[in-house]
Amino acid sequence: MTEPENSTPSQVVPLLVAALVCDAAVVDPSTGKKSLIGVFDWVRVETFPAQQPMSLYFKVTDAEGFYKFEVRYIQVSTGEALAGAEGELRATDRLMASDLHIPFPSLLMPDVGRYEFQIWANSMFLGSASISAVQRRGE
Repeated sequence: MTEPENSTPSQVVPLLVAALVCDAAVVDPSTGKKSLIGVFDWVRVETFPAQQPMSLYFKVTDAEGFYKFEVRYIQVSTGEALAGAEGELRATDRLMASDLHIPFPSLLMPDVGRYEFQIWANSMFLGSASISAVQRRGE
């Protein structure tokens, strides 16, 4: 019988080196390289409330041990959490970077304003990526 992997949360705080909102991420099967498609930080919307599918790509370094990641999609003006996602990471070398891609289904944007993807690891806040939803004017 094999011994279970250590799931004790690491106390080492990873360094968030990148966090980008995009339409999608594609992995090249031969190289493992990721291509981010449609990176953006604002959305032009006809009417509110609105919904749009989005993805979050983020990269951390200086991580060691086991991490439970949580991403919270927040409407900044109200502080309300509108969606979320969770994942796990095991890092063995603090010099190596690790990246994660989280595709979200259509996310709600109730009104004009700023929306933030907050990134947490073992309940430690690492940083965020944000987008702004703006009203499309008649053209």
